[in-house]
Amino acid sequence: MSDPRRQQVLELLRRHGTGATSFQTLERGLDYWIDEARDGAVAYVQVGGRRVVAGTPIGPPDAQAELARAFTATARRGAVFFGAEAPFLDALRAAGLPHAALQIAEQPEWDPRGWTLDGPRRRTLRAQVRRAARKGVRVRRVSPEELARAPGSLRVEIDAVLDRWLAARPMSVMRFMVDLEPFTFPEERRYYMAEQGDRPVGFLAAVPVYGRRGWFFEDVIRVPDAPNGTAELLLHAAFSDARDAGDAYVTLGMAPLAGVQRGPGPHRGLRAALVLCREYLGFLYGFQGVESFKRRFVPDAWAPIYLVTAPGPVGVGALRGVLTAFAGGGLVRFGLGTAARLLARVPMALWAIALGLLAGLLLPWTVLLALVDGHHWFGDVSIQWAWVIFDACLAGALFVLTRLVIQRRAAARSLALFLAGTTFTDFVLSSVQAFHLHRDVVGWPLLLVLIGIAGPGLATVLLLAIARFAPVRPREERP
Repeated sequence: MSDPRRQQVLELLRRHGTGATSFQTLERGLDYWIDEARDGAVAYVQVGGRRVVAGTPIGPPDAQAELARAFTATARRGAVFFGAEAPFLDALRAAGLPHAALQIAEQPEWDPRGWTLDGPRRRTLRAQVRRAARKGVRVRRVSPEELARAPGSLRVEIDAVLDRWLAARPMSVMRFMVDLEPFTFPEERRYYMAEQGDRPVGFLAAVPVYGRRGWFFEDVIRVPDAPNGTAELLLHAAFSDARDAGDAYVTLGMAPLAGVQRGPGPHRGLRAALVLCREYLGFLYGFQGVESFKRRFVPDAWAPIYLVTAPGPVGVGALRGVLTAFAGGGLVRFGLGTAARLLARVPMALWAIALGLLAGLLLPWTVLLALVDGHHWFGDVSIQWAWVIFDACLAGALFVLTRLVIQRRAAARSLALFLAGTTFTDFVLSSVQAFHLHRDVVGWPLLLVLIGIAGPGLATVLLLAIARFAPVRPREERP
């Protein structure tokens, strides 16, 4: 790496890096505040007037609080330390530095010198490891030299595994401490490849925790169609290496939102909100699944992980700053990207059902339009029958589109885009007509007016989604 500030931070990590995630301070996109007098540094991103810190200050243990005090003095709205461990909180309390803490996760930890698959506590893990081995999965250690010697083959295979894993995630790619950067300072890392025959099916990259003589198994990746037990086999190989090397510490990193309900402090409302996220947002991020997977390895201990603000309380602003950092700077863009990924996973049958339902509802609506008083509702009978004919043709086109979607025809997307244009025009004209003719209606007539406006608006959204995401038969399968 040519960045001298990063190299300087790496040297500080080698002397003082005790945080489990401290090596992640070398990732792209982070700024550095360096205090040479105290032999320390802080890695952070600027979000508005607030600074969001990756972990805690890097420096001698007895200088942690002073580094935090000096750093927060440079931030207009204070600092948020994400991923702080208990010793940092103890240092802040001892120094009397104003701060607030909210538990956001728990982190499993092991002494790998006693690692074994034997015994009843790891029976399930042992079965998964053997299952992958029976399927022909083998794990091998990959040296940084091997990566450097074969950039056109091994690196391509690893990148392919990472790309397939990312493509299978329901959320947009996150940044800040969780970005996939397995080749930053490769000489400091350990690498493992899982292969089934000649096919790569998994990858693991471990980063050092210098101050604990240990490792954080940061990236544990398996392709979607890898045999069951591939991830477990990868981790067993890495644990065994750590044991044989005499390493004293291993972690798999935090299990987000684990243990938040037991966290200390006055933030009862925030803790309740985090518990709800853990329970009901599993379709975006498998909080409970991640924790369950890590518990399968029977940790020696679970360490609480905190979000710490200094000075000031933990509030909505601090949480928004952290989320913005993970989103890479744009929450709206991140949300739209995640929505697009979720829509891309909607099966063809659901698209067809939604279209059929829309077309079916349009038929009685068209009959209703033909029966009402044209002069009262439309201002003229000719306008009434223009709408009736339009809606009847639209219903027919929607039934045709439903058939094309079921057949996964490429024409479905083009027709959906055309119909989205017509329904949007319907939405605009209906809104203008309602504003001029029915501003004073109340009760049931108002409900009908709102349906007449909302219907084409919702139809436009559905049709645009189909135009973008409806499944299309691969070219080689087309007749």
